[in-house]
Amino acid sequence: MDLPNIETYLQPNTIQDIPKWEKGWTWLSGGTWLFSEPQPDIKVVVDTQNLGWSEITIQENYLIIGATCPLIKILEYPWLPEWTAIAGLKAAVSSLTASLKIINIATVGGNICLALSVGTLAPVMVALDATYEIWDLTGKSYQIAAKDFQLGHKTTILKPGEILRKILIPLTNLQWKINYQRLSIAANDPALAIVVTAKNQENIRCVIAASVPAPRLLASEDLATENFINDSKASADYRRELTKILIKRSFANL
Repeated sequence: MDLPNIETYLQPNTIQDIPKWEKGWTWLSGGTWLFSEPQPDIKVVVDTQNLGWSEITIQENYLIIGATCPLIKILEYPWLPEWTAIAGLKAAVSSLTASLKIINIATVGGNICLALSVGTLAPVMVALDATYEIWDLTGKSYQIAAKDFQLGHKTTILKPGEILRKILIPLTNLQWKINYQRLSIAANDPALAIVVTAKNQENIRCVIAASVPAPRLLASEDLATENFINDSKASADYRRELTKILIKRSFANL
């Protein structure tokens, strides 16, 4: 879709090349969502593709995934066979109701920062206890746990001008057993409920998503206090029951 209201297109080579951030500016990563519908409030697009943040590397005790890493790379990268948890990331990408062409363009960071309640990668990152590194326009950075990043539907902790730089997953966590469950009305519809469970020798982490506004790491299997989405697609009670079913399925498949 054309965006006729765009006044300026920027393609910086470093984040410090961007002198300011104003209302009506937005980051462009893969652009699969940005160009999918009208964006009347956006005047300036800042393209991240020249920043060189598409890496998948190992640094010290972490797997590092750059924010502009295309989703297809998650499926095609030569992962070590003992990293059993990568199956969860692959399942999240494969579950996207998108064509192969879109998966080739869409990015890991874009999927996470769009922060849709039905987002596929975020619950896996929470289950694996990932950390996100955030940069501002000066290059200063801080880190935040994946579970604390998304606050609600299309809402994150990012301030204007801040951007997700990389995802860090502890290497030991990549050896966890993981199971990804998803339910929707039809195969090509957005999910009504997602459950991701990850198990190591000590405990099990269970994350629910899609049925709630943002991924939630459960402290227990009691869902009575959870804020389930209630809309025209499904009631809160229905989403709660679907989530219970997926939790049982996911635990059984670990």
